[in-house]
Amino acid sequence: MTHVPSRRDPLAALAIFAAFIAAFAGALASDALAQVAESPATRASATATPERYGPGTTTVRAIRAGSVPVIDGRDDDQAWLGATVIDGFRQFAPTEDGDPAFRTEARVLFDDRNLYVVVRAFDPHPDSILALLSRRDVRTNSDQIKVLIDGYMDRRTGVQLMLNPAGVKRDASIYGDHIEDVTWDGVWDGAAAIDSLGWVAEFRLPFSQLRFAGSAPAFGFGVWRDIARLNERDAWPAYRTSRQSLASQLGTVQGLEGIQRGSRLELLPYTVTKNITQADAGGWRHPQKLTAGLDLKYGLTPNLTLDATVNPDFGQVEVDPAVLNLSAFEVRFEERRPFFQEGVGLFKCGGPCEGIFYTRRIGRTPQLRASAQDPSGTTILGAAKLTGRLRNGIAVGLLQAVTGREQGATGATVEPQTNYLVGRLVKEMRQGRSQLGTMVTAVNRDLDAGTAPYLRREAYNLLLQGLHRFDRDRWELSGYTGFNRVGGSAEAIARTQLNSVHLYQRPDHEERFDATRTSLGGNVVSGTLAKIGGAVRWNTYLRRASPGLELNDLGFVPVVNDMLVRNQLSWQALKPSAFYRRSFNFVSTENHWTTGGLPSGTRITGHASFELPNFWGTSLTVNVADVGVAHCVACARGGPAVRQSAKQDATWTLSGDPRGALVPKFSLSGGTGDGGRTRAGGATLGGELRVASSFSMSLDASYQRRGDDQQWVGNYGAVLSDTTHFTFAHLDQTTLGVTSRINWTASPTLSLQLYVEPFVSTGRFNDWRELGDPRAAAYDDRYRPYGAGESPSGFSYRQFNSNAVMRWEYRPGSTLFLVWQQGRLQSEVSRGDFRFARDYRDLFSAHPDNTLLVKLAYWLSP
Repeated sequence: MTHVPSRRDPLAALAIFAAFIAAFAGALASDALAQVAESPATRASATATPERYGPGTTTVRAIRAGSVPVIDGRDDDQAWLGATVIDGFRQFAPTEDGDPAFRTEARVLFDDRNLYVVVRAFDPHPDSILALLSRRDVRTNSDQIKVLIDGYMDRRTGVQLMLNPAGVKRDASIYGDHIEDVTWDGVWDGAAAIDSLGWVAEFRLPFSQLRFAGSAPAFGFGVWRDIARLNERDAWPAYRTSRQSLASQLGTVQGLEGIQRGSRLELLPYTVTKNITQADAGGWRHPQKLTAGLDLKYGLTPNLTLDATVNPDFGQVEVDPAVLNLSAFEVRFEERRPFFQEGVGLFKCGGPCEGIFYTRRIGRTPQLRASAQDPSGTTILGAAKLTGRLRNGIAVGLLQAVTGREQGATGATVEPQTNYLVGRLVKEMRQGRSQLGTMVTAVNRDLDAGTAPYLRREAYNLLLQGLHRFDRDRWELSGYTGFNRVGGSAEAIARTQLNSVHLYQRPDHEERFDATRTSLGGNVVSGTLAKIGGAVRWNTYLRRASPGLELNDLGFVPVVNDMLVRNQLSWQALKPSAFYRRSFNFVSTENHWTTGGLPSGTRITGHASFELPNFWGTSLTVNVADVGVAHCVACARGGPAVRQSAKQDATWTLSGDPRGALVPKFSLSGGTGDGGRTRAGGATLGGELRVASSFSMSLDASYQRRGDDQQWVGNYGAVLSDTTHFTFAHLDQTTLGVTSRINWTASPTLSLQLYVEPFVSTGRFNDWRELGDPRAAAYDDRYRPYGAGESPSGFSYRQFNSNAVMRWEYRPGSTLFLVWQQGRLQSEVSRGDFRFARDYRDLFSAHPDNTLLVKLAYWLSP
C-alpha cells in the first residue's frame, strides 16, 4: 500500500518529488548512453579497455581519436578514456634509472591532421608545484612536461614540445642525435592546469609541423617530466645520461595509419614601421621607415619543404654584448635572427667543423665601413632554404641568400651585392649510427672599381664528413676534410695573405708572400675517436689546417697553419652521494704546432663541478698554458713568432639554490704569467630575483683588472722588410660591465622585457719595447727598449646597449612586437686611467642612437 502524504507531511512530499526527478533523469541518461554506445567513436574510446605500457616498454600504439579532445589542460575529456596509457617512467637525474618520486601517466591519440598527447603528473602536494610565468621559449625554474618526436624515425633528428604548469610554451629541434636547437618555433597548441591530483599538460601538434616519410605509420616518441622542487627528471622510455645521445634513446609510437601533413603552404606576412637615428653633416636626423615582408613555408613534396623570406627585418632581435677586442682574432657572436636559427641543424656537421658555415656572414657589417654615418648592416634582399629527405633516405639542404649593395656616406660602395649558396647532403645508415655527408658553399660578390682591390670576388668550399658508432654505441669515430679556393684581384689576394688569419709577411712563416697571386687555396683534415658511453669518457681529436685555408667568407675559422692534438678524460656521477647530487669533471691537454713543426701552444685544463645536497652549485677550472717550449705566431701581427713563458689561471664559481626567490651568483678569477710580469684578476657578482610568478629581474656586474706585459701596440717601418719595428708595451686595463634584465609576463602570450648593458674599459700603456731576440729562452732577452722613453697613448672605450621588447602572440604563430632600442658609443685616446663616476657620466653624455619599431606578423595556413 502506498503512503499518500498529507499537507502536514512536507518532507515526505519533497522526497517523492526528488525520487521522481531522479528516475526521470536516470531514464534520459540511460537513453543517451545507449545512443552514444551505438556510435563508432564511443566504441573506439569509451567502451574499449585502454592498453597500458609499464616499466621496460619502449613501443606503444596510438589510438585514432573518436572525437577531438578540447585542449584545456584537463584529462577528463571523453576522447581520452580509451587512449593508450604510458606509466613506465624512470628517473634519470639525479639518479640514472632510479625510481621516480611521483607517478606520471601519458596518453596518445591522433586523427588525420594532428597528434594529441596528455600527461597527468601526479603530485601529493599540488600547492608545492612550481609554475612560473615567462614569455615563450624562456625557461624558468618550474615543473615541466616535454614531448619528444622523431618524425623521420632516423634516430638523429626530432622536435621537442614543452609546457610548464602556468601554460608557458617552449619548443626546440634536435639534430646530430643529441644537439638541441632552441630556436625552432613550431605552431602548436598546448594548455596546462593544476588540480587536486597534481597537474596536467595537454598538447595538439599538427602533422604539418613535422617532417616524416609519407608512408611511415610510426614516430620516435618520448615524454620527460621535471619536478623542480626536487630537481628531479623522469622519462619514458628510460633515458640514460651515461650515453651521449638523445633521439636514438626515444621509444616508438606505432599505429599512425592514414595521417596527412595538412596544408603544404604557410604564410607569415608582416609590416614594420621604424624610426631611427642617423648622423649627417648638419647633426642628427630621425627618418621614419615603413617596410613590408613575407616569410613562406611550402611543402614541395611530403618530404621536402621550402622556407623563404623576402625583405626580412630583424629589428626586434636583442643586441650583441659589448666587447673590446684587443686580440689578433675576430670576435664570434651568436646567431639571433629567426630565419637563420630555425631548422639549420642539417647545415651543421657538428663538433669541430661547425665553423664551415657561419650564418652571421649573411647581412654582415659592411666590410669597408669607414664612419658612423655608413650603414651598420647589410640589407638581405631575400633568402630561401630547401630542406628534407629524399626517398632513398638522403637528407638534403640548400640555402640561398642575396644581400644588396650598400653605399657609405661618401657615395662609395662599402659592401657589394653578394650571393651566398650552401648545399648539404647527408646519408645515414644503421639507424643513424653511421653517417656520410658533404657540404659545399659558394660566395660571389659583384665588385666595382672601388671594392675590387679590397674584397675577394669569389670563395668556394667543399667538405666531406662522416661518423661511425660501434660497440653498442659506446664509441664513436668521426672525421672531416675540406678544400677551399678564393679568388680576386692581386691587391685583394695580397691583403688576404697579410691579414691576421694568414700573416704571410711573418719572416719565419712556412709560406712566402706573393703579391702577384689572384687566388689562394688550402685544405683541412680532422679526426676524432671518442668513448661516448658510460660514466667515464675519453676523447682524442686531431686537426691539420694548411696555411692557405681561407673559410671566412661564409665561415668562421680564424686559426690556420695549425696542427692540433687534444685529449680529454671526463667523469660524471650517475647517482648522488652524501657530498653532492650531481658532478661532472674532466682533465684535458692541448698541443699546437705550425705545419712546419714549430711548437705554437700548449694547455692543460682541469675542471670540477658539483651540485651540492642543498641544491647550490660550485665549480673550479684551472688552466696551465705554454709549459715548455711554445711560441705565439700571431702576437706580433706579422712579425716573427715570439717565445712564450708559462701562464696559469683559475676560475671559481658559486650559484644559489635555483628554487628560491633570490638566486645569487658569484665568480672569482685570477691568473699570472710571463714570470709574474702579467697578472689578471676579476670578479662577477649577480643573481636573479623573482618577486612574483609574473615578474623577475637579473643583474650581473663584472669587474676585471689586467696587467698584460706583452700587449701588442703597433708595427712601424716598411712592411716585408728587415727594418720593421714590432712593438709591445705593458698594458694596465680596467673593465667594468653591468648586464641587467627585467621581465614582466602578463600571460604566456603577452610579455615585456627590458635589457640594459653599460660597459666601460680603460687602458694605460708603459714600458714600450720592440722585439729583440723573439725566441730567446730568457724573457727579458726577447725585447729591447723603444720610443725613447715615451709611452703609447692609452684608451677609453664606453658603450651602452639597451632595448625594451613587448611581445604579444595574439593567435598561434602571429605576433605583435613593439621595440625600443638605444645605443651609445664613445671611444677616445686618453691617459687610460679608470674613474667610475667620470667614465659612466661621459658614457651617458654621448649622443644616443635610438630606434623605435613596431612589427605585426600574421600566420596563415590556407
